[in-house]
Parts: sequence; structure tokens; C-alpha cells
Amino acid sequence: MGGSHDQSQNFSTNPSDYKLLEEVGYGATATVYRAIYLPFNQVVAVKCMDLDRCDINLVPIFFLLTAL
Repeated sequence: MGGSHDQSQNFSTNPSDYKLLEEVGYGATATVYRAIYLPFNQVVAVKCMDLDRCDINLVPIFFLLTAL
């Protein structure tokens, strides 16, 4: 934590590029995991949303996430 990172770095949306380690937090609709991004061998956080528990229109959120 507290390490430097490049804000312009692109990460894959391919689940096989990530190795989930341990759960670090959770909320009403998602769980956050510590993970390794395998192409860069970099520690990252991955938020896994449980879409069955979401009670909102997710289309705007998906557009936002794909833009990041």
C-alpha cells in the first residue's frame, strides 16, 4: 500500500488475467478482493459486484466502468 502507480495504465477486463487472493471488504452489492494482475505481476484490488443483489439500472454504471 502507498506504492506508486501510473494512473494511465490500462488493465484487462479478462478474469483470467487476475488471481484473487483474500477478501478485503464487502458491501451490500459487492465484495473487494486483493488480487494479482498477472500480466504486470502487480497487486491490485478487484471489486466483484453481485448483480442479483443490485436493485438499480446498471447501464450507466457499465458505461462508466468501461470508460475507466
